[in-house]
Amino acid sequence: MRRIGFAFLVAAALSIFAAPLLRNEVFTLRDHTDYFQPLRFHTMEVMRQGHLPLWNPYNASGEPWLANPQSGVFYPPAWLFLVLPFATAYTLFLFFHVVLLGIGAYLLFDDDESALVGATALMLSGPVLSLVDVSNNLATFAWIPIALWCAKRHRDTAGAFVLALSFLGGEPFFAAVGALLYAAIVMRDRRPRALAFSGVFAFALCAVQLLPFVAMLRGSDRRAGLPRAEMLRESMPLFDWLRIAVPPHANPSPFDPHLGQHFIPLIYAGVAVVALALVGAVLRTRRVAPWLALLFVVIVIGAGEHLSLVAELLTRLPLTLFRYPARLVPFGALAIAAMAAEGFRAIASRAKHAGSIAFVLAAIIAIDLRIAAQPLFATAPFRTDVVPYARTIGRSSKLLRFGDANGAPRDRAAAISGYLNLYDRRFDAGTAAPLSSQRYMQLYDAAAYRGDGRALDLIGGGFVLATRPLLSPRFTPIARAANITVYRNDHARPHAMLRGADGAGYTVDAFSVTSSQTHVALRAPVDGTLVITQQSAPGWSVTVDGKAAESRTIDGVFRGVDVARGSHDVVWSYHPPLLAAGAAITSFALLFFIVRLCIARAFVKRA
Repeated sequence: MRRIGFAFLVAAALSIFAAPLLRNEVFTLRDHTDYFQPLRFHTMEVMRQGHLPLWNPYNASGEPWLANPQSGVFYPPAWLFLVLPFATAYTLFLFFHVVLLGIGAYLLFDDDESALVGATALMLSGPVLSLVDVSNNLATFAWIPIALWCAKRHRDTAGAFVLALSFLGGEPFFAAVGALLYAAIVMRDRRPRALAFSGVFAFALCAVQLLPFVAMLRGSDRRAGLPRAEMLRESMPLFDWLRIAVPPHANPSPFDPHLGQHFIPLIYAGVAVVALALVGAVLRTRRVAPWLALLFVVIVIGAGEHLSLVAELLTRLPLTLFRYPARLVPFGALAIAAMAAEGFRAIASRAKHAGSIAFVLAAIIAIDLRIAAQPLFATAPFRTDVVPYARTIGRSSKLLRFGDANGAPRDRAAAISGYLNLYDRRFDAGTAAPLSSQRYMQLYDAAAYRGDGRALDLIGGGFVLATRPLLSPRFTPIARAANITVYRNDHARPHAMLRGADGAGYTVDAFSVTSSQTHVALRAPVDGTLVITQQSAPGWSVTVDGKAAESRTIDGVFRGVDVARGSHDVVWSYHPPLLAAGAAITSFALLFFIVRLCIARAFVKRA
């Protein structure tokens, strides 16, 4: 039964991914095109050159890259991008996680014909397929059912590996929720030592990613707290949950217009699935009680701004790791699918042909959900030449978007949104990263949203993208696409300059950046301070003519170093804080596992 069930789930997933694989295309909805595709492309391009992508010098005047779990540097499934053509790797990466989720749910729901119904209902549900374009959420969520199965079966070592992979998938919040559910199951069985072992071992396995991430959090905007509106945006109104049983109307748009949030564009879980879940709640109340509790928590917390008490609680957390409350909806889908499996088990417990009935019902559920989700899966050939401006825009100086007071951009490529700048290695003063330096964002907000000309010049915003006319004589229009005009700002500070002791500014001879270094060559006519408009951050060190020097923080944000009159070669080098410690811990954990496995095999052979 298990093999047939797995084959069914793989076939159901192929109904989504076979066409783009055969056509060599990629998905194009929302974050696919301007966030995750350029993010994966840039990361793996650096790794193919034999380097670790420690730092991204092209966004936010430089930002930690390896430390951000979304980059997936240490996530094994992401290594597909190193060995396969990009379009193939991108689609296979998503396919793998959808199948993994289905198989994990099949095991979690007790590995029988009823489990097939529940696994199909979860794998193809609207909330889950809505995560395909936010692939770090999908990658982390896909490991959670199998982690819970490990907890149920007392497979503590395997559970630690799965929890670590869940975090490495790139969504720390989902990973934390999965770890809490794992802990609840282990403690229900009164196994505190097992929980301690799994927790410590999982931490050690992912320490190489976790410790640099924690170090990055210390100076980020999440520590200070995101604005209330940003944190509670995309909250899920309570009445929207009725849409889980209402098929969306025929609509070319993937976003259900009846929903009050669109982080999860489709929440349809299937009429038959919801009916079975209700049966499970009535006939198997004790068995589904934990799932009912999970569903209740998801509904309440997911309501966000629509429940004042919840909104107050979320905005008072000391560290803001949580935003977009509707992102919890897939956990509600997990609970509903589990209840549906129990509902089918209750109905079919005395049926002679329960297995055949399960396959027929699973096929009906798959067809129903697959049709409803079709608008989520538009595809097109993969392209890197999507920005409609000359490559010089964003090279000699940074580009920056002014607030869209007169209307939002009509074209994401024209706005160079997300990480589209990375294809051509344009310098962007902004970032799409979920974490940013608190100090830097204060300067950026002054330049981009408050119209502070001094901040714009300090940040190096030499190319300004705006949806409204800029009448100041400092701005010269040089390009236009869709409803966006690109203006040149000649007052912007260059990438590198010498601030002389005589108060004058001097140009440098050469400026270059890599994923771990910044190099400047200059001939200083006077003593002064070399200033580069790249962020200062823990982990940077500098040498002048091969000798260690003291790096200074300029204007509270950027890097600088004092130099004497004459010719100099200045190199800044970046080493992510705690990366070495994390790598040592993870290496020790893997060595411990290998030694333990060898010892276990030796005992088996002797027996």
